[in-house]
Amino acid sequence: MLLQYRRIFAVLACCALCVSCQRTFHSPEEYRYDGPPVEGDVIFFHLLSDPQGLNPYTSNDNTASTLNRLIFDALLEQNPETLQLEPSIASTLPEVSPDHRRYTFHLRTNVTFSDGVRLTARDVVFSFKAVKNPYILEASALRNYYDDVANVEAPDDSTVIITMRKPYFLALYFLGDLRILPKHVLDPEGLTDRYSIAEVNSPALAQQNPAVKQFAEWFSRGELRREPQYLIGSGPYVFRQWSTGKRVVLVRNPKPWPSPHWWRRAYPAAIVGVVINDRTAALSALKTEEVDFIDAIPPALYDEQLDTARLFYLRKGKYEQSVYTYIGWNMRRPIFRDRRVRQALSYLANRQAWIQTVVRGYAIPIDGPIYRNRPEYDSTLPPYDFNPTRAMALLSEAGWRDRNGDGILDNIIDGRQVNFEFALSFNAGNETRENIAILYATELRKYGIVCHVQKLEWSVFLRQLSSQQFDAYIGAWVNDNIPSDPYQLWHSSQADNQGSNYVGFRNRRADELIERNRVEFDEAERMKLMREFQRIVHDEAPYTFLWTPQILTAYNRRIANVRFYSVRPPYVLPNWFIPPHLQHHIVQ
Repeated sequence: MLLQYRRIFAVLACCALCVSCQRTFHSPEEYRYDGPPVEGDVIFFHLLSDPQGLNPYTSNDNTASTLNRLIFDALLEQNPETLQLEPSIASTLPEVSPDHRRYTFHLRTNVTFSDGVRLTARDVVFSFKAVKNPYILEASALRNYYDDVANVEAPDDSTVIITMRKPYFLALYFLGDLRILPKHVLDPEGLTDRYSIAEVNSPALAQQNPAVKQFAEWFSRGELRREPQYLIGSGPYVFRQWSTGKRVVLVRNPKPWPSPHWWRRAYPAAIVGVVINDRTAALSALKTEEVDFIDAIPPALYDEQLDTARLFYLRKGKYEQSVYTYIGWNMRRPIFRDRRVRQALSYLANRQAWIQTVVRGYAIPIDGPIYRNRPEYDSTLPPYDFNPTRAMALLSEAGWRDRNGDGILDNIIDGRQVNFEFALSFNAGNETRENIAILYATELRKYGIVCHVQKLEWSVFLRQLSSQQFDAYIGAWVNDNIPSDPYQLWHSSQADNQGSNYVGFRNRRADELIERNRVEFDEAERMKLMREFQRIVHDEAPYTFLWTPQILTAYNRRIANVRFYSVRPPYVLPNWFIPPHLQHHIVQ
């Protein structure tokens, strides 16, 4: 029997939502709809974990990014279909000086935050001062893209002039993409008025001005990343409520400004992220219609548990996103210092077998950190195919052998004998990563390496990575479909202060290539720089690169206009809608 009654609304009664629901049953024919998009009802989509937070500067995980892009707008937006930058809060693309150092943005005069307050150039200046504050450690991953911003001025309420210390070939993307926050909400005491961009660019000057640290202490408070009164944006949805481990509720903005872009058109009255940190349980919730949409379904579940001929109210889908899965080696750990060891570990990763068994063939192997569909990607890199003989030869060269006959390789490091033993971490609820870890640990044990599988709750996992308290981990990065800038993940400066270079990769030549790439506007020259950079990463092997997966998804057929794109996030939830005869909920 089809269960159309949404049980999750029993728990939504505690929200500031007024919802009514009627149990309705539909035949397969009723899911066909050729009419225009309509407003109303609620879309429930699955979240594997709670977001780190909803402040777009202090939360770096993919869940947070998906949600906060519904709440906050930017000066420019990337068209999901054409991939071109288009004006959003800005009324036009900026005027750019010939030396690529001065960007003049003109703002629309009709943009308002959801509380009705007009968004002005003062909010833009405030946002840049906030993200560049060096004492807001959680913003370090985002801040690196704005390191070379020398000044941000607002000569009037509708004009913003941004000056760069030096050219940056992606400046237009990142200056335009910063989510704009409300100064009247997040800086009620005017602390950012007391310091300049020049002061936050200089550690010595920042230390001398107490307002810099005072604002950082205020902005870094936990409630500013999860309480609705602080997370007010100008986007199509308003953050209403977050119940940890259960749901995140967004409702349609009651005071939207008239954006010209189709991807900001909001049809659902509410969008609810339902937290279920087990994908099997999430799939059950899809079948019982407690959630409408699940992203990233494990291949075994996708193949074996989703019979859409029987479950005719569900539809399967798949898409390729610019993401890659990898194993990261903490190069600060003594056992991983020698690149021959890291290369050997890559040769012991039987990824072709894992592609067939773990992800059922829904993946394409990759050998470097650049999105494989970008022209910069070097497809000529020799793969680390499964080769135990080569791996053991490299380990022997690096001094690893079984000296005491206990079946475990050991070595003399820093004057003492150590066993080849480490922990491999991953986030709980991710069955694909768990299967990789188990298979890899089993394989390594054959060759005298002890790998302890370590499953961690998501927030603990992220904290372990950012604090560098791990041996190795299984992760994934999403590369935006724009020209490549590896700085955030690979530059030496990002290996400290909670940067995203978790593995501690440091290489002078790689740093030089990354820095030159940032100021090079000739595409052919950037191609050469990125090809050499990829060869260095390949040789140093700080990651064992695995694959780019096909993302497997399923959704309830009551949702119309479901499409997938190569941007991030790869779907435009506000554009999805529920036909009138399939709507069950009224949100007031």
